[in-house]
This record gives sequence, structure tokens and C-alpha cells, in this order.
Amino acid sequence: MKVKVLVAAIGVLAVMVLVGCGGGETSTTASTAASGSTETTAAETATSAQPTKASITVGVLVPQTGFAANYGPEAQQGIDMALAEMGVDSGVEVKIITADEDVLDASNTLERLKKMVETDGAQIVIGPVFGSSQQAVAPYLTQAKIPWFSFLGASKDLAGSGGTAFVWPGADQLTAGPLGDYAAKTLGYKKIATLAPDYAYGHDSITGATDTFTAAGGKVIQQQWVPLGTTDMLQYATKIDKNADALLMWLVPSDAASFVKEYRNLGVKIPLLMFLGIFDPTFQEVGDLLVGEIGLNEYNPNLDNARNTAFVQSYKAKYNAIPNQTTAFAYTVMENIIQGVQKSGGKTSVEDLRAAMNGMALDTVIGPATYSPDGIASSNRYIVKAAQAADKTYIWDPIETYENVGAPK
Repeated sequence: MKVKVLVAAIGVLAVMVLVGCGGGETSTTASTAASGSTETTAAETATSAQPTKASITVGVLVPQTGFAANYGPEAQQGIDMALAEMGVDSGVEVKIITADEDVLDASNTLERLKKMVETDGAQIVIGPVFGSSQQAVAPYLTQAKIPWFSFLGASKDLAGSGGTAFVWPGADQLTAGPLGDYAAKTLGYKKIATLAPDYAYGHDSITGATDTFTAAGGKVIQQQWVPLGTTDMLQYATKIDKNADALLMWLVPSDAASFVKEYRNLGVKIPLLMFLGIFDPTFQEVGDLLVGEIGLNEYNPNLDNARNTAFVQSYKAKYNAIPNQTTAFAYTVMENIIQGVQKSGGKTSVEDLRAAMNGMALDTVIGPATYSPDGIASSNRYIVKAAQAADKTYIWDPIETYENVGAPK
């Protein structure tokens, strides 16, 4: 696999938005769910290597109901795995409380967050995922001085002096940049069309890729934006500008699968450039339609590094499935939080965690990573090609690595 470092100046702010709806608040536990306990314990005793035993309460604010309900249990699986693996040796005792994120009514999400903080005592928050939710809760979290960790991206303006966010795996407007760079410089494309949802994350992730594409001499000749809730993807497939060398696209997995089916049924031959591709298990349903297409992964279960290999093996053993990005990054962020609390000596303020995590060398499932002084992660991105493995499953095969992507230079 080739390795590149992408350096690009991209000025458009971005927000991660996914679509779902919310319900009421619940409590869950990784180690004692069967007994109805409301706590998840990462450590009962401190080790000699970590003399300070910290006890923290972490609120997990993710969608649990609606058509994006899969994000909740998938994130919880990753958090549970991180807590179980770090165990008593972490020296940090963690209580997990959860609430359902509602993107259709961000005021509901905010009220649930307030209860997590003011009633249940959350000192650190993981999530939310939706850009609308992030924008709604960020002022409250800033005023309350509560650190929150995105695990599927966020806008850089929610970190630094403007907010209390820690952004993983990097600022949204930078994360897709390598795909545009690769399309222009390696694939030699001169003209592209784009397709993405018509909300902040769709616009900003696509802008990140088109900025690097145009900086390398390419031209964007068409852009289509899909309104939230759209189910008819045929209308967008039929409108693709046939003069484009490729279609750069990002849609949530179910919508992306529907679009690809319509695209192939029409016999359109224009190559696809798929930001984030299509996740498992949806990918297995449409993989035969994507073999040979190029994409960009933030996470990929086929990454060849020791941390990812161990993580995938553990996940398969526990859940008899392949982990996806949601699980992998919730796992990673939970680890990052515990490591930050360890280094801070048990302190959980934004200032203490940023000081502790600034420049910390993190060994993650996507390779080496760090957080900037503003709390924005830099990590690897992977150019991938859709392929069929020897066992007949479909995979995104990593073919090139871009290092240190995510934090503004």
C-alpha cells in the first residue's frame, strides 16, 4: 500500500449530520446488563503504574430509534469492548449513561443532554452524531464547560476556543480531501460530478474533496443535493452529467445502496468515487455492483495493523460479525477518553483533557493518531477499491494511505 501526506488549505467549515429520530433516555451497562445495573465499570482498582484512581461518568448521546437506530447499539458495542479490554488495569472507573439523539427535533436532544449532565452527573459526553444535534447542544456544553467527544466527525469550529469538542477522526471538511487529491493526481480525472445529502455534512465533506480536486487542476461540472428523507434515487441517477469522468458521492449506507442499484439498472458507466463507501452489512448486499470502484475509508476492517487485527478478531469472536466504522470509532474514542483521564491524573475539565491529550501518541485501529491543542484529531485516511475476497465476501481493499489528515495545518 502506498502512503501519502496530503497538505491542503480548505476553508469551509463542516458538520457531521446523519438522519434519525429520538426517544427517551435509558441507562445501559457493558458488564452487568443482564442484572439491570446502570453502570459500566472500566476499573475496580488502580494499578501501581496508575496510582490515581479516577471515577468518571460518561454520557453517550447517540440515535437509538428511527431508521438510524443502528448507530446506538453499534456505538455501545464499541464502548463496551473498550471498557472490557482496558479493565482494572486502566485505573479509571467509568459509569455509562445513555440518551437517544433526535435529529428531527434537536430541542429534544438538548433536553436529554441537560438531564444527563444536570441530573445524572455526566462529566464527559460521547456524541451526538448529527450535525443539527451538535450545533444545538454545543452552546450548552460550552457554557457548562463539559468536554464532548465526537466519534464520527464534527466541525472544527466546535473545538478550540469556540467550543468544548474533541473531534475524531478529524474535522469534517478535511476528512474527504484525499479522495479528491487521488482522483486528480493518480486517476487523472479532469471533470467530476457530485452527489450528496443536502445538509451540512453532505455539503462540507463533498467540499473537502472538491477543494483538493480543483486545487490539482480538476473541474466540478455538476452537483446534486438530495433533500433529507428522499427515497427516490432514480431521479438523481438519470440526471448525471455524462461528460463527467467520475461521480464523487456520499450518501448514508441505505440510500447509497438504493442509488447504486438505480445507477447500474440504467447502465451508467461513469466510475464512482465513494466517500466512506457503503458499510457492512449493507455492502454485502450490493458488493457485486461495486467491484472495481474507488472510495475513501476512515475505518476499514481490513487494515493491516496490530491494533485493528486484534480488534476485528475480538469483535468477530464476540458478535460473529465484521465491525463497522461506528463500532470501531466508538471503541477508539472510549479508549482515548480513558487515556486522557489517566494522563490528567483524573481531571475531566476541557482544559485538563486538552493539555493531557495534546500531542499524545495514540495507537488506534486506523493507525497512529494525535489530537491538536484545539482537540481536533489527525489520523490516517485510506483510498480503497471494492473487491471480492477469496471467501466470496465483498471488501474495500486498501490501496493507498494518506497520513495526518483531519486537523487544520
